[in-house]
Amino acid sequence: MDAARRQVLLVAGLVLALLPLLLAGWYAAAAPLSWIPAKLATPVIRFVADGPTSMALKDRTLFFTVKLEMAYRPGGAPRVAADIEVLAAKYTYGIALFLALTLALKESRRPLGIAIGAAILVVLPAFGIAFDALKQLGATPGLAPFLAWGAGTREAVALGYQVGTLLLPTLAPVAIWLFLARKLWAP
Repeated sequence: MDAARRQVLLVAGLVLALLPLLLAGWYAAAAPLSWIPAKLATPVIRFVADGPTSMALKDRTLFFTVKLEMAYRPGGAPRVAADIEVLAAKYTYGIALFLALTLALKESRRPLGIAIGAAILVVLPAFGIAFDALKQLGATPGLAPFLAWGAGTREAVALGYQVGTLLLPTLAPVAIWLFLARKLWAP
């Protein structure tokens, strides 16, 4: 077995050995890690839904309350409050993957790089959390007249949800790690 293959297998083995420990640490810290992106997602939800929004965190679940109002009508505009639950932990697990990758390889164990990467991965889930809440709003049939979203807005919310749920939590930690370990792959 050549040296490059041996090093790849060693790094993969170290990542797999570290991942359960770091995932356990992430699980214990998932609620506080969810609070920061939830606070960042709240103004986005408020802007797109066009209504006052409040947020509460219980365990690892975020609860958003969005107050919606229809366009003005004589006699008063109908109002409704929509309660949304977002399981925020499914957006923040990437930090454990990132830490496992960085700790497994000596070239990426720079404290400043790890701190910056971890900070990015604490903030980045706001994208997924916001679009998860918006997807739930848009998927509730009774709220369609209150939201008055056009086809473009609905498609943008669907795309944002897919990117925030499927791509960012898994690919962002790997991309940040590859940037930190660029000495390995850069010519």
